[in-house]
Amino acid sequence: MLAEEMGSSSNRGSVIWILASSRPDLIEVALKRPGRVDVKIPLFPTSTKRESFDLLRMLLKKRTIDLPADSFAALEPSMPLLLTPGAAEALAVKIYRVVCTSNSKLDEVMLASLRDYQNPVPPDIMRFQINLAVAEASDLEFVPAIFRPTASSS
Repeated sequence: MLAEEMGSSSNRGSVIWILASSRPDLIEVALKRPGRVDVKIPLFPTSTKRESFDLLRMLLKKRTIDLPADSFAALEPSMPLLLTPGAAEALAVKIYRVVCTSNSKLDEVMLASLRDYQNPVPPDIMRFQINLAVAEASDLEFVPAIFRPTASSS
């Protein structure tokens, strides 16, 4: 029934369908075909240390912790790559908790938290999910250059 509604020409231009999945390969192919899902925009983890810093900074700000922009230089060597929004949220909550319950300074808490950070997604699964997101994207313009396939990998 969902596929029928999504493909109905009477809904064309008046209904927006928003689907989200970390495993689009498990969604019925008929639901994903053009005419039902015309634009597929993948969401990727951070691809630079600056992106990771900015994501954490924004999540900390949401919790009333001001991480100065000029802290990046000192934190850059410890910043993780491939930080997902969920992993960044967990890291921000940890930093917030420690800052609020200890007498430690933010820069000390940041360095300790980043030093102890382990990506919750194993590298092989992260690579699989990134490759899957690239393959499912309706247009490579949605894919950061660092994740785009190269001639040698195709």
